[in-house]
Amino acid sequence: MVCTTTSALIRPTTERRLGNTMTTGFLRLAQGLDQIAIWSGKLVAWLIIPMVLSLTYEVVARYLFNAPTLWAYDVTFMTYGTLFMLGAAFTLQRKGHIRTDSFYSNWSPKTQATVDLVCYLVMFFPFIAVFFYFGWEYFTKAFTTGERFVSSPWMPITWPFKAVMPLTGLLLGLQGISEMCKCLHTLKTGQWPVEVKDGVEAVQI
Repeated sequence: MVCTTTSALIRPTTERRLGNTMTTGFLRLAQGLDQIAIWSGKLVAWLIIPMVLSLTYEVVARYLFNAPTLWAYDVTFMTYGTLFMLGAAFTLQRKGHIRTDSFYSNWSPKTQATVDLVCYLVMFFPFIAVFFYFGWEYFTKAFTTGERFVSSPWMPITWPFKAVMPLTGLLLGLQGISEMCKCLHTLKTGQWPVEVKDGVEAVQI
């Protein structure tokens, strides 16, 4: 009788420790992957400077000195496209993408996590896989052939710009894994993890 009671007491304690270790592992992985999205977002944000400068230079040169450039438009659309695409993982980490919050916000954390997890598995990752595959093909073809933008009189090479597509897929895929880890943590604990954003703690929604 004593042995049975002791075993009954030990088993739940062991299970709780294993569960805590599992959820801690999910959070550590999520936090590590979050840093990739955060730092890539902060780094790519600096592209706003050459984009604005090239656009400003073009406007001044064209309308004040009647000397339009061959390169300013290409630099502008390439930096804007790169900023938009490589910032997607950072936006996902900050929960900035569009979602139907009128329904979502009324659900319990476990229901939210379940829906998020299913959507990541069924819709997000298949799309990211296709995007990465074809993006890599576009990049390698442009790189091996020395492809240039024939629509531009400047005719810049295209492969640095097209390299953004598979890189975007990779960053989004890594951040998607992070978001899945947060979902698994929430399914285990019933609460979304607390995240630190810009030095202020905020509960993830």
